[in-house]
Amino acid sequence: MEWISKELSHIKNHRPYKRPERLQDYYKLDSNENMVLEKKFVKAISLKSLYDNDLREYPLEHFDLLFKKISKYANTNTKNVGIGSGSDQIMDLLLSTICKGKTAITINPTFSYFIDRCNMHKIPTNIVNLSDLDNSLDFEFFIEESKNNDIIYIASPNNPTSNQFKNEDITNLIEVSKDKLIIIDEAYVEFSGYSLSNMVNKYNNLIIMRTFSKAFGLAGARIGYIVANEEIIDIFNQYIQLPYPLSSFSMQLAIEAIENIEVIKKSIETIKQERSKIYNKLSQIKEIKIYDSDANFFFFQAFNHFNKIKERLTNEKILIKYFGNVGNYKGAIRATIGTEWMNDRLISLLEESK
Repeated sequence: MEWISKELSHIKNHRPYKRPERLQDYYKLDSNENMVLEKKFVKAISLKSLYDNDLREYPLEHFDLLFKKISKYANTNTKNVGIGSGSDQIMDLLLSTICKGKTAITINPTFSYFIDRCNMHKIPTNIVNLSDLDNSLDFEFFIEESKNNDIIYIASPNNPTSNQFKNEDITNLIEVSKDKLIIIDEAYVEFSGYSLSNMVNKYNNLIIMRTFSKAFGLAGARIGYIVANEEIIDIFNQYIQLPYPLSSFSMQLAIEAIENIEVIKKSIETIKQERSKIYNKLSQIKEIKIYDSDANFFFFQAFNHFNKIKERLTNEKILIKYFGNVGNYKGAIRATIGTEWMNDRLISLLEESK
């Protein structure tokens, strides 16, 4: 039993995931969900998915159809697609199998779940800070630092800083790191300038992670997928992933969402328009430093106004994400781009908090 106690102690030494508290009558702008996509649309495709399935049976025919829909949407082949219960579950499977016993490198700040799960699976992680001037990464330094690591993780666009690095910089990183497993997390790619999914057959060490939780507005359905070369996907689907990683309901829901892609795209365009408005407005507030965004959220430093803003927004029942001092950033805050009314209210409160 001593070894069990030792392992349990190792697990307890790490930061547990804390689900956001569900507060009534609050405007929820803390989790980067697509609040612009109308609830009645999501309800309609959900009801259709429910009625079209016999939940007494295991999902069988759904797999092939979902792979076809995703591959067409992601501009790749069905043999390049794997699915999972959210991209979090896929990431955890990769870290606990392919990446076991290796070392990783990533940036700071970034999606903390990757770092937390690396710690959980005893994968030492090297972290390189971004510049608080413009969210840039010194790629020359990063590449040099990565020489002693096996896994590279980059979120594109990055969460929470909202920026997408230059295509040529990421491509060069992949080109010079052929001996490493490279995981590019494209959770917010629909709001950005480019995707790398068309590169997976050129580089057999590249894995692209995607999700239906953000642009598609299906965070509650837990649908994620990866795009990689045929060998990685075959091993992932046949040996690593669970036999039934998604319910027939969730798979049908993903299919319905892709078949209604024009509705999704319309909400994405609305978010992009609101994004430009928010940036222009908040750039005029001297007390904070806002960064240009390639995602469906924006990121800014509040410096010594951090506590004042937090108190004001909490009192006004607006939920956003507070990071405080992280990496080179002081009083860091992230807010989801919501509906026009939500955004205008948030802008007004931030202007009043200066």
